Amino acid sequence: MCGFAGIFKAYPLTEKDKEDLEKMSECIRHRGPDDAQSVIDESAALAFRRLSIIDLEKGTQPFTDKSGRYTGIFNGEIYNYLEIRDKLMKEGYVFETRSEIETIVTLYEKVGERFIEELRGMFSIVIYDREEKTLFAGRDPFGIKPFYYRENESGIVFSSEFKAFLFDSNMPSYSVNDEYLQSYFTFQYVTEPDTVTDDIKILPAGHYVFLKQGEKVKPKPYIDISFKPDKSISFDEKEKRLRKAVENSIAAHMLSDVPVGSFLSSGIDSAVITAVASKICPGIKAFTVAFGVKDYSEIDNASEIAKHIDVEHIKLEAGLDEFFRAYDKVIYHLDSPMADPSVVAIYLICEEAARHVKVVLSGEGSDEFFAGYKVYRTALSSDKIYKLPTPVKAPLKLLAKTLPESVKGKHLLARGTTPVEERFVGNSFIFDETEKAKFYKKTDPNVKFTDRTKDIYAEVKGMSTLTKMQYCDMNTWLKSDILVKGDRLSMAHSLEARVPYLDKEVFEAARILCDDDKLRNGTTKYILRHAFRDIVNEETVMRPKLGYPVPIRVWLKDELYDWALGIIKSPYADEYIDKEQAVKLLEAHRKGEGDYYKQLWTILTFISWYRIYVGEADNTRQMILDGRL
Repeated sequence: MCGFAGIFKAYPLTEKDKEDLEKMSECIRHRGPDDAQSVIDESAALAFRRLSIIDLEKGTQPFTDKSGRYTGIFNGEIYNYLEIRDKLMKEGYVFETRSEIETIVTLYEKVGERFIEELRGMFSIVIYDREEKTLFAGRDPFGIKPFYYRENESGIVFSSEFKAFLFDSNMPSYSVNDEYLQSYFTFQYVTEPDTVTDDIKILPAGHYVFLKQGEKVKPKPYIDISFKPDKSISFDEKEKRLRKAVENSIAAHMLSDVPVGSFLSSGIDSAVITAVASKICPGIKAFTVAFGVKDYSEIDNASEIAKHIDVEHIKLEAGLDEFFRAYDKVIYHLDSPMADPSVVAIYLICEEAARHVKVVLSGEGSDEFFAGYKVYRTALSSDKIYKLPTPVKAPLKLLAKTLPESVKGKHLLARGTTPVEERFVGNSFIFDETEKAKFYKKTDPNVKFTDRTKDIYAEVKGMSTLTKMQYCDMNTWLKSDILVKGDRLSMAHSLEARVPYLDKEVFEAARILCDDDKLRNGTTKYILRHAFRDIVNEETVMRPKLGYPVPIRVWLKDELYDWALGIIKSPYADEYIDKEQAVKLLEAHRKGEGDYYKQLWTILTFISWYRIYVGEADNTRQMILDGRL
């Protein structure tokens, strides 16, 4: 796991370009504290920060092949690189290192840009061809590793992190796109490939770009990540395939020349990973975080799991002091505004894990692949209503609108009488357009949250409601929330987080599952629970996930009230946020008139992000250069 920055232009690089690149690299030093190198050509410059995981002595980057033609940099891990390397050696290729980057560059030299289809892993790759003056950039199928870029009249500037563009002198400040921000207040993030600003984009997951000098970026897909349920295959056969794929993936993700640990919550996903990993590597350490508030701790359940599978369990119990210490750093490291309440917990457990290991396994992707979120269970009940004749549904829809919030069944009726495409935008839904208009000053009535998902739903037209929800989550929530916080907050501590469920072979076993393979007997992820019931204790097999809960809901009524009020009343983002309305929302939450903690967290996150990246950008730059961030 590492980080990079680069410039590719149609004109010769200037001294200012080179100075910018050096500062961009320094900005992301947390991604690679073990080494820093750069290669500069007439029209291209590549800078790399290394976190040494494999081939500790010789795996330096940027890597240039023996001919001097190709130079490559790469962030991530390729889990099948040894097989690819062995195959190339049999064909006569000679290697000087055991590094992944040498294998990548050699394979590219042999087969060209489609080489990326052969890779199994998490990665963001750049290869510069000096002879042809071209640049290749590609990203892994699920979007685990980041690639940000900014186009200008002379070429592109790119980096592993959004914050590096603070030092792109041709983009002196971050602008805020009003439309993207409007969607942020529904999703709690800006969906890929956009960011909060017009200037910076994200190379889509499962895409690559091949650039000649002066060309515009036109990403090309190289893999099909879609569900293909197959009723002709028996449950038992699907279960066997799934278990084999998950076990093989975990084994592949253990490849490392440094110690590996595992995050352990109270649910089935992390329990399976930790249990399988501990058999491969006895003595593995498991890490759990919790806050000292009732119903916001997974430590007891995680300890039970750790005892059952016999692993060393390292527990971190955090409180308000840790929260306040971490908050600004979390907002900074997340890059764009991303308002997931679990982020502080993830930052703190990554910090603790980094004291013990350099690589940690995590359970991201399982919920999206196997239907693990509680909201997925609504697909079955709402479908029964949705299939009723229109003359029956119409009055039910009207009834749902008129019933008080306290009436049981109101939300079921609302879901059942509304197409999933018009109501589900991913695992989190914060504000609808009417609610946003009360506090977001730049609300555009012509912009709808469904604008961000309509193309996604078009790709799964005709599929079941559950499959549509999963596919939407994979293309919104997973890419723009789950994987962002996992990558940025682990790398903030120079810790490599690996995600065994997000593997091409595991997805091949997941994509063929039918609805009743995933939702059965009143539980989610049924087939995963059933497949691993012999190695995990019975309570864990059936226990629902919590997901690193942080007691923001509770604290905003008391301990965090003054802190939140101070952020809202600060002199930042006034052009976007009606502060008076935001204060009213805070007061209503404090008084118990409604549960608005997610909505408040979304507003607080944006104001805090705006302060760090826009209002106090010069101070942020200086703190980075001084090593204080």
